[in-house]
Amino acid sequence: MKIENVNLINLLEHAHIGVVIHSWDSQIVYVNPAAMKLFKTSLERLQNRHLVEDGWELVDRQNRRLHPDEYPVNKVTSLNVSITDEIIGLVNEDSGEICWLSVSAYPEKSEGAGFVVVYFTEITEKIAAFSFLDIVQSAQDMIIVTEAKSIEGPLSPKIIYVNDAICKLTGYSREELIGETPRIFQGTLTDKESTSRIHCALAENKPITETLLNYTKTGTPYWVEMSIFPLKNQLDEVTHFASVERDVSAVKFHAEQLNNRNFELKSIRENLEDLVNQRTRELRNVNVKLEKLAYFDPLTDIPNRRAFEEALDKSTHFAHRHGYSLLIGIADVDHFKKLNDTFGHAFGDDVLVAVAKSMKQFFRQEDGIGRVGGEEFAFCMVLPGSHEAIDILERLRKRVELISSSLPALKGYDVTISIGAYYVSGVNPSETKEMVSIADEALYRAKREGRNRVSLVMKDKTESNLVN
Repeated sequence: MKIENVNLINLLEHAHIGVVIHSWDSQIVYVNPAAMKLFKTSLERLQNRHLVEDGWELVDRQNRRLHPDEYPVNKVTSLNVSITDEIIGLVNEDSGEICWLSVSAYPEKSEGAGFVVVYFTEITEKIAAFSFLDIVQSAQDMIIVTEAKSIEGPLSPKIIYVNDAICKLTGYSREELIGETPRIFQGTLTDKESTSRIHCALAENKPITETLLNYTKTGTPYWVEMSIFPLKNQLDEVTHFASVERDVSAVKFHAEQLNNRNFELKSIRENLEDLVNQRTRELRNVNVKLEKLAYFDPLTDIPNRRAFEEALDKSTHFAHRHGYSLLIGIADVDHFKKLNDTFGHAFGDDVLVAVAKSMKQFFRQEDGIGRVGGEEFAFCMVLPGSHEAIDILERLRKRVELISSSLPALKGYDVTISIGAYYVSGVNPSETKEMVSIADEALYRAKREGRNRVSLVMKDKTESNLVN
């Protein structure tokens, strides 16, 4: 390209904004020093680079990689129009960091030749992500940061940061939470009105404080007081939401006790009969709450059927989202009725406690276990990689066999279990009941075939059911 205006050349050479001039076929013919400084290269190297196949990588505000047809110069040549203040990101090919640019471009005709003039300014600092200082200054305990976009989606808003405190309380690792939604902590008893108020506040980019019943990875409930507030960049745009949370389970319990006590004293002063009636209603309400929050079997001190079903539901959805496999199993203590009739129910209880303790030690914290019947136990495991399910089940069966020799209270009685299990990849959360039913049928098959054995049904994305 021939540029005859010396004053224009001097202006471009000393300009603080980057200027790149392309021929009509998108080749670079001129780059001013400000642009070369930004690209950290020379005019000769820039002229040898053309489209994406030569190493360019541009992204939009949603970090979506742009197609070469969406590059400013190509939009101008294909549509013969100008663009103004379009924000794009230039990805550093070595570090992967993004340099954000405000780009304008327009077509220029000169002596029959066509050119495209592109000029831009760096605005990285203006649209930089949130400052951790804001969060640290507001933090009391746990911290979650999510994206502010697409809050309506089923997997939105996405978590981009969590601190160690929330991982410690909930049992989730940072890798498991990044990319998930805060709804991963919610369960069947989480108050819908509270979550609705949170959703409305996020939609309006307003701060909100709520107290919510959440659940750990293993399904244990806990109360959390959360303060959610928007985070803005230097352009005053809301880019993220931060949630500062505090475990208030103990505080809530004591506050409820104090409120109940104060009400009782007031009722005593007013009317004894009203007190009796009110106390009866309170006890009824307490019983309802206790029933809802009773997640552990009182004999074996492991989760009960309700807790296991919630853990299974969470595991099924987790395996479905991440493409992992799922192992569901039901174990039954062999000849348990005969054991009770021979040694008494107290001895039978000792056996159930020993089996439950053995299962609790065998399974990982993130696995789901529970006592789902008299002598019946259930379990579920999310298996991210390649695992031999039959080996896992056999190790569990053999571990229970060792109970007799390790516990003198069992008087040498040979305790064994029969296990029915279902291993499936390509998990469908809507088929949870069917998967449990298949494991249950496998259990009865193991009992018919002589007990103290494993019956496994396997199914992957392409194969039919296989029975071991």
